Amino acid sequence: MTPARTHTNSGQAVPALSPTPVAGRQSTRRKQLSALAGAALALVLTACSEAEEKRSFAVPSDLCGTPVPTAVVDPVLPRSGKTVKTHAPSREVGDTQCKVDVDGTTVFSAISEWQADPSVKEAARINPYIDVDDHTSEDGTYMWSGKGGVHRIPCPVAAAAKKHTDRNKLFIRVLIYNKEFSDADAAKDLLLAYSKSVADSKACTGAAS
Repeated sequence: MTPARTHTNSGQAVPALSPTPVAGRQSTRRKQLSALAGAALALVLTACSEAEEKRSFAVPSDLCGTPVPTAVVDPVLPRSGKTVKTHAPSREVGDTQCKVDVDGTTVFSAISEWQADPSVKEAARINPYIDVDDHTSEDGTYMWSGKGGVHRIPCPVAAAAKKHTDRNKLFIRVLIYNKEFSDADAAKDLLLAYSKSVADSKACTGAAS
């Protein structure tokens, strides 16, 4: 496009200045503001996420008196919370239901119970609302899923002392109630660690653990 010309008093033509495109400046400005707003929102969300994932409690090293490494308990607990509490009406082997609560909500239970049927598969179906039978061990003694597991363990001393000898198969169950939790490997690690601690206890072996 030929630039517009104006004339001076001397009759000489000089180019006239074209106006700066305002629409282009406004579009660039809007893009800059949008980018700044997006960056600010990302910072706010990151800060909120970090605040939500802060824990104020220590991971328990035992489940109602049964020692368990904190490394296997930690992954099953929520990433945030103020308090953790373990409690069980009974700590007797074969009659234990240890509940682990975070901020008053039960996160998971660790259970030891006597059964007459030695079938691990049947024991896995005791709770119809939580499936723990996605995977089976090679020796067939335990099953697990992302929601917990069940393990048949030896406990000869306590079994021999039972009055009702028909129910002399000891099973360990771990039930995870957090709907967002689905880590099958973490559930398996917790199940096996708790099972080992119970099986090695004085109640099952007769010797000090």
